[in-house]
Amino acid sequence: MLQCIHLDPRVEKCLETLRRSGKKAALAAAKAAEIIERLRNGGVIPDRVGTVTKHGELRIKGVMKYDLGSGYRLITYKQGPRFFLLYAGSHDDCHRWIENNRELTVDQILERCVVLPTQLSEAACPTHEDDGHGGEEEFDPLAEISDRDLRRVFCGLVGVPAARGVES
Repeated sequence: MLQCIHLDPRVEKCLETLRRSGKKAALAAAKAAEIIERLRNGGVIPDRVGTVTKHGELRIKGVMKYDLGSGYRLITYKQGPRFFLLYAGSHDDCHRWIENNRELTVDQILERCVVLPTQLSEAACPTHEDDGHGGEEEFDPLAEISDRDLRRVFCGLVGVPAARGVES
């Protein structure tokens, strides 16, 4: 679940430009605003808030692009419990933005973004030094499960009955 949503102030400028650019662009801006509002209301998984592009974004790890229709995109970045809204624009503008910001670090993003108020309290947002995982990259709930437990649960797949038990 997302604890913090950070908005780059440039996104608001991008959306305002889209609203003034014509009917299709205005519809894309409205869809982006709807996605942002759904994220702020909380309790949703980021990739289910809107339509994510089919091929994702392979140039920058953690970046997700939302398809706003008619060739418009919303670029976001997820790092731990933080979710960053970074840019909105046409497909070509987004491509250019990604190419120009490949070397962007989390520190640089944090400096220029503002925290959006959400239904979760702002106190739930971890500090910059502590991303909520105690230094771990991502929490893996399966990391502490033994091979023995896995074999017991998936005994039908390995061909060993659970009743006999398996020592690893």
